[in-house]
Amino acid sequence: MKLLLTFLMLTLIACGPTSSPEGRSKIRDQDLKVQIDSLKLQNSVILDRLDSLQMRLSQLEAVKSKSR
Repeated sequence: MKLLLTFLMLTLIACGPTSSPEGRSKIRDQDLKVQIDSLKLQNSVILDRLDSLQMRLSQLEAVKSKSR
């Protein structure tokens, strides 16, 4: 009986998501998705700021050409 109880406890402990290759790959895929989403957001912010800088540069060039 004690052996059966020990076997059941070990079986339950070994059933975590990291105990199988499929479980580990799902966790890795979720982590990669979070990182990709974060990079997409960073890229969007960078592109918005670049557009803003390009507009400011155009305005400065227009002012410079009018003052000549």
